[in-house]
Amino acid sequence: MLEVFRPLIQASPPIPIPLPLLVLIGVAQNLLLLAVVIGTGLLLGKKIRLGAPLLERWLYHEESSVRAADSFKAGAPVGIAVGVIVTLIILSVAPHMPGLPFVRAAHMPIWKRVLACFYGGIDEEVLTRLFLLTLFAWLGVRIFQKQKARLAPATFWIANVAAAVLFGLGHLPAASRVMQITPEVVVVALALNGIAAIPFGYLYWKRGLESAMVAHFCADFVLYILGVMFLKN
Repeated sequence: MLEVFRPLIQASPPIPIPLPLLVLIGVAQNLLLLAVVIGTGLLLGKKIRLGAPLLERWLYHEESSVRAADSFKAGAPVGIAVGVIVTLIILSVAPHMPGLPFVRAAHMPIWKRVLACFYGGIDEEVLTRLFLLTLFAWLGVRIFQKQKARLAPATFWIANVAAAVLFGLGHLPAASRVMQITPEVVVVALALNGIAAIPFGYLYWKRGLESAMVAHFCADFVLYILGVMFLKN
């Protein structure tokens, strides 16, 4: 992500803090944020049977029927399908929106694009699915299912759509640094991120966080490693 916004950073006034120190502060802030959201997500998730079965098995030494291979088998096909669909849509709108981060990512070294895939698969899934979706679902159970502790399908889908909308809107502040935000850009952001977030949320519900992570990584791999190869220079 730093590489995508490099032209903006270079054009800005010099920062009084050395860049290595700034990066270190950013990493520390992210680690603290991750610790809070992971702890909250796991705590609330146990109450409504959402969570990360592989991580919980390691943390709590609990028995689990879920295996790493199961998470990959469930997540990879969904992620690849999402990546192909999103790539085709972005390629169709890219000529009209040259400021898209996807277009800028095409000029990044491939190893940085691979790191971006890990960022999406880990950070964004932890924040959006484990924390945000779990929080919405838990609140839904508390408010609308007072006689039932188990998460109902209707409550889940409301929480999933709400998390997907916020996931899409959450990309706009960063995008605003490299392109003008218009109603069309908002619609595209919500549509593209919704196409990804809805199935990722479903995987989280049915298979656990790890499956959603695998799906997100595969989708980003198709998009940022393979998809950018089809951009017209």
